[in-house]
Amino acid sequence: MAPLDLWLRQTALQHQAKGVSRTFVAVPAGQAAVDHFAAAGHPELGPTSILGFYALAAAVAPLTDLPPIAAKRYPRQVPVTRLRRLAIRHDLQGQGLGRLLLADALNRARDAAPSVGSAGVFVDAKDDTASRFYQGFGFQPCADEPLKLYLPIW
Repeated sequence: MAPLDLWLRQTALQHQAKGVSRTFVAVPAGQAAVDHFAAAGHPELGPTSILGFYALAAAVAPLTDLPPIAAKRYPRQVPVTRLRRLAIRHDLQGQGLGRLLLADALNRARDAAPSVGSAGVFVDAKDDTASRFYQGFGFQPCADEPLKLYLPIW
């Protein structure tokens, strides 16, 4: 079982119950979507099949984790939103669902920021390909950790 599948099955619900993070899943939007997937060669997908997911959590980042251009505006500890996981079914990757889930995650983070305080969104990319994906949406690599990326909300 892939690490993200394992995380979703074993950890997401536990974290949700403990208030550690919130996980959001993408499923087909009705029978028309299920029929579309079946016609596209995915007859195994049903109305409750998980197509992808992401998790968000509140976090605090040390100032040293921010890219230098962003760091000059904040105190030593910066409240942020952490994108903990973002995954798409392997056989559905490259079709735009990742972009849609990332947009939803960023909208949720932006909407919550005025109420809870959050300067931006952090994500730990799993590899260079994932890092380039996030950088395509404006995320900036952090100073000493190129796979740790930050997107300011303000």
